[in-house]
Order: sequence, then C-alpha cells, then structure tokens
Amino acid sequence: MKKERNIFGFGGSFVSMCDKVFDVMVLGFLWILCSLPVLTIGASSTALYYAMVKCVKNNDGYAVKEFFHSFKMNLMPATIIWVILAAATLAMHLNIGILMKETSGYVGLFFICVYAVVSVYLLIMACYAFPALSRFDMSVGWILKISMYMGVRYLLTSLALLTVLACFGIFIWKIPMLMFLVPGPVVFLMSEFLERVLKKHEPKTEGGITE
Repeated sequence: MKKERNIFGFGGSFVSMCDKVFDVMVLGFLWILCSLPVLTIGASSTALYYAMVKCVKNNDGYAVKEFFHSFKMNLMPATIIWVILAAATLAMHLNIGILMKETSGYVGLFFICVYAVVSVYLLIMACYAFPALSRFDMSVGWILKISMYMGVRYLLTSLALLTVLACFGIFIWKIPMLMFLVPGPVVFLMSEFLERVLKKHEPKTEGGITE
C-alpha cells in the first residue's frame, strides 16, 4: 500500500506523468496559437522544441515560460529560416505544377521527380533547422548548413522523422479536428530521434564535458 501511495501521491510517478501529458498538450496549443500569423511558424516551432526538451523531457523550468522565452529570443533568425525554406518549397511546388500542365514525356517526369525530391529534402531540413536553432548559438547560414548536413548524414533518422510526420498527417487528413491535439505529441516523439543527433554536435570542453 505504501508503494501505491507513492505512485499516486503528489510526488508520485502517476501525477508526474499527468503533468508531462498536460505540458505536452499545452505546448502544442501554444504552437498553434503562435503560428496563426504564418510568418511566425519558425519561431513557434523553435520554441515548441526548446520547451518540450527542457521542461517535459528534462524536467527543467515551466513549459509556458520557457516557450515564450525561446519564442522571443529566436523570433528573428527563426523567421528568416522559415521564409527561406517556405519560399524554396513553394518554388518547387510551382515548378511541379507548371511542368504537369505544360510538359509530357520522360523529360518532364524527370524534372517533376527532381523538384519533388528537393521538396522532401527541404522538409527534412526544416525538421533539423528549428531544433538546432533552439540548441545552438549559430548564425542563420550555419543553421541551414548543419541542417543540410544532418539531413544526409543521419539518413535513417531523417526517414524516421518523415514517417512520424506522414503518419500524423494521415490522421489529420482523416480526422481534421486532431490538428489541435497533434503538434505536442508529434514534437515529443520526433525529439526522441532528434536528441540523439543534436547531442553528437554539442560543443565539448577540453575535459569532454558538454558546455
């Protein structure tokens, strides 16, 4: 009985788990709210990942406070990255649309496939870029470079991230109302893969301890 009281008490694992679930859902809602202007999706995504890892996974700080702290701190660089990736993706889709209407044959199909692959690669870059921005003190250019590198270097992780996005995307397609519940759990699950990569690139001191 004593063990059960510890589990369900205020300091027990059950209450702690409920707190984490609550934080995950609140952070997901904050992401939706702060992404409504569209231009701020990058900053919102950076803040979501930062608060998810720091507060939910590492039990450090308050989720809402850390979310807005990261949002304000990374607003400008995250917005620049978001605009670059979104504009490039839009250009790829416009090219695909034009080719599908104006061309036929294998040449047109080849370039459609090329633009489609580039679009997927840009999505992979975004999966790494905003978490990297939340973790590293780098310029926009270096964030984009390291995202390009990670997307290729850790191919299996990249495929896992795309699988997570695709699965949840199907759920939202089937049940649109899930879009209000999905962002938090998606990022929590993706962080399981991303943290293994990001930790490999954290700066080290001479003694081998992370700064």
